[in-house]
Amino acid sequence: MKLFLIYAMLGAKSLKVGKMQIQTVLGEFTEKFLAEYWQKKPLLIRSAFPGGLDALDPDTLAGMACQDGIDSRLVVEHGDRPWQTRQGPFEESVFEKLPETNWTLLVQAVDRAIPEVSMIRESFQFIPNWRLDDIMISYAVDQGSVGPHTDNYDVFLIQGMGKRRWQFGESAIPDPKFIDGLDMKILETFQVDHDFVLGPGDMLYLPPLVAHHGVAQGECITYSVGFRAPTQNELLVSYSQFLLQSENPDSFYHDDPKAPRDLKETLSDPGLIADHDLERLRSLMIESLRDDRIFRRWVGAFLTEPRSFHEASDEPIDADGLREVLEEEEFIYKVEGSRFAYHRLGSEIFLAVEGETLVLPLRLLDLVKMFCAEEEIPVSVVAKFKDEIGFQDLLIHLWNQGFLRRDYE
Repeated sequence: MKLFLIYAMLGAKSLKVGKMQIQTVLGEFTEKFLAEYWQKKPLLIRSAFPGGLDALDPDTLAGMACQDGIDSRLVVEHGDRPWQTRQGPFEESVFEKLPETNWTLLVQAVDRAIPEVSMIRESFQFIPNWRLDDIMISYAVDQGSVGPHTDNYDVFLIQGMGKRRWQFGESAIPDPKFIDGLDMKILETFQVDHDFVLGPGDMLYLPPLVAHHGVAQGECITYSVGFRAPTQNELLVSYSQFLLQSENPDSFYHDDPKAPRDLKETLSDPGLIADHDLERLRSLMIESLRDDRIFRRWVGAFLTEPRSFHEASDEPIDADGLREVLEEEEFIYKVEGSRFAYHRLGSEIFLAVEGETLVLPLRLLDLVKMFCAEEEIPVSVVAKFKDEIGFQDLLIHLWNQGFLRRDYE
């Protein structure tokens, strides 16, 4: 099967949806991409971001990797052992001792630290907000790589600076096998179906479990826009923890009053857990999922919970402070990389932000939609809702939690 290749995304990067023009990196190709490529097969797009991305340089990325609270890794292909991996934070002297070739620095969640990187998220809003995980950025010297591997999630790989050669397969590997004894999960075997060199602004989409191997040709920077894929176990564990912490009263197991126990069966085999008991136990567990209100309060919080939390605002506001913001500012901004999503139940909105859920009246729906869709929010539009019930409490809470801010300049 031949890889579909878009050689250039020319003209406006927008998609018409009803009367709206929505900006996306794929422009008018978005609908075809979702139908034929998303989670199905790779796609290479030349000049997706014309000229490349220059939100940060190698020194800035290295500086981030030296900070506490930043998730970073250094991969040296020919270190003390093959594919040696070290976790940050690093001392600056570490970078002075590295070889001239064959190493890579990776920093996770850069979109939660650099505003210009956070803005890139808006180009991918053809996938719901809650699916986007983070934007990782890697810097590699010549021949730098993290080896042939697979990811369990969808990823868009954007060449920001320099060139990288990508070799990759055509379809997912259901049960990949890895070389034992390495710090990295390097594939035992790697079948190359496609081989391309990406330059600044080129982008490669890879579905989950498609094998790939990227090697720097000279110095390069690559942006990886990764998407969340929660596992069944993660969902069950999180929901169980939520129920334990909630104020919802426990429901206890009890026998079925319409089906008295078979005394003869119990006396003859007291160790047996009867099928009808198993089904009632299973039903008791499932019943907690049927409470729509409890489930909705949990699910938004789970899907927007970040890898690391932002600090609360160091300039908390009250009602007077909010009035001042609305009078003085032209725009307010969501904190970098923040997760906003919502859903509706009857006359209520469940707004999920950074791992918590707020229940709001339906009259704030358009405001909630704007908070979810925009990084830069016009105060003139926000102020139109100032007389609505719940508006003041919502804005003050979002601000004081550090989810909204002024312009840095």
